[in-house]
Formats: sequence, structure tokens, C-alpha cells
Amino acid sequence: MIKTGLFLDLTFNRDTPQGWYLVDELGAEVLLPNKYCPAEAIEGDIINVFIYRDSEDRLTATTRVPKIEFNEFASLEVVATTSVGAFMDWGMEKDLFVPFKEQHRKLVEGEHAVVYLYRDEVTDRLLASAKISKWLEKTTVELGFNTEVDLLCFEETDIGFRMVVNQKFQGMVFKNETFRPIEIGDTLNGYVRLIRENGSIDLSLTPIGRKKVGGLAEVILNAIEAEDGFLPITDKSAPELIQSRFGMSKKAFKEAVGTLYKNRDIIIESNGLRKTQ
Repeated sequence: MIKTGLFLDLTFNRDTPQGWYLVDELGAEVLLPNKYCPAEAIEGDIINVFIYRDSEDRLTATTRVPKIEFNEFASLEVVATTSVGAFMDWGMEKDLFVPFKEQHRKLVEGEHAVVYLYRDEVTDRLLASAKISKWLEKTTVELGFNTEVDLLCFEETDIGFRMVVNQKFQGMVFKNETFRPIEIGDTLNGYVRLIRENGSIDLSLTPIGRKKVGGLAEVILNAIEAEDGFLPITDKSAPELIQSRFGMSKKAFKEAVGTLYKNRDIIIESNGLRKTQ
């Protein structure tokens, strides 16, 4: 049975006025409309397509790539709201429906929100949920201290920002450890600081310990190189300027600059930092 939400390699089986019917290894068919059919297609060719249901709820194949995939999280724009739910732009002809019961608060047209793409097993329809935490796993044994992870910010709280970690787990970046602006829907790299007994993860936006200084030093060195080898910022510069430019505290900046100086990567001048030749 061909399921919605999946990318499949299917075979061109028969040509019709509406388009080609594609077939899987078990003989199940799905229509690829004419506008997505390559002109040179012949029976027996194989094509990779995405499966979903069109505006008339018919199982359909397309070569378009959605902005979110099955069992994944992404930030999408709300394009319409109704009394029963909201609709989001996910890059397909038919907008993605978010039932009202799957909204943690009423979504507003024009805003972006992080959602999870799931399949209703009764109707085979693809739906989205804005109740992110309910879809995240609790087991985090595959993650160790200081492991680098991919983050997606889905909620701001009084103490920090809740993150989707590696498209599977839930974590938190605390505000008192954040030195750059963060908004809902931002994707970032982070590092595991602590895994709590409930499975939630405390996160850092920079590597921890000695590795942290090295990581920040590389950020500064890249910035110097981008400015043709000289950057008019020093450890005497205002903390606000350092935070705005590099997303780090003045203390972290001074440590990183010290590392670059000890490694003879830079020269500290009175009005800035210069890369050594």
C-alpha cells in the first residue's frame, strides 16, 4: 500500500490523459499529474516522488519537495485560519491543515510557527501539530556530554528557549547563557550540557570547557579573515558591540582572543585585531 508523506521510487506504468500512473513493487498505483511528468518519460522508467492527498483528497504523486517531511519538525507560515483549524504553507498545492485540537494556542494568519508533520492513520491524510512536546522522545541515551546537536527553537519561556534537538528530543537553552538573539523557528548548532532524569536536555550554544574557547576563537578568526585580515574590535570594545557582532560575552571574547594570540594567529593592536601572515 502506498502511504502519504513518503518519498518513493516508483515505476512509470501507464500513460493517461491526466498523467502517468506510477506503480510500486506490489502493483499499487498512484497518479503523477501531467504537469509533473517529464516529457521523455517511457514505461518502465523510475522516478522519485512525494506522496500526498490533493485538494479532492485523492492519493497523488508530485515531484515538488515539501518544506517539511513526515515525522519531522519545521517552521512554517500560517496562511489562513478557520473555526476548526489553521492552514500552513508547506510548499505544496494543497495547504497543510493544523486541527484546532493540535494548537497549543490559536495560530494567527501571517505568523510562523513550528509544527510536526504526522499522518492520520484512519484517513491517511497528512496533518500538522503545533503541540511540539507531545511528539518528542524521552530516551536520549545516544547523546553524550558536549555532543554537538542540531537545534530548532519552538517556544520561549521565562527562563529560556525550548528546542527540538536532532529532530527527536527536547532541550532548553537558558536565557542567562544566551549571548545572541533567538527567535521561534531559528535553527542553530548546540552542545549537550546535561541530560536530566526526565529526559530533557540542558543545552549550550558553544562547546563546553576548553573546546568552547577553541570554537569561539575560530569564529573570531573567521571574522578577521572576512575583513581582509583586520578587525577594528578589541577586548577594550563595549560588551554590547561584542555581543552584537559575535553573539558572545566580553569575557568569552577575551578568552578566545587570548587563545588566538598564544597560538600566534593574530596580533593585538591598539585599535583592532590583525591576522598574522
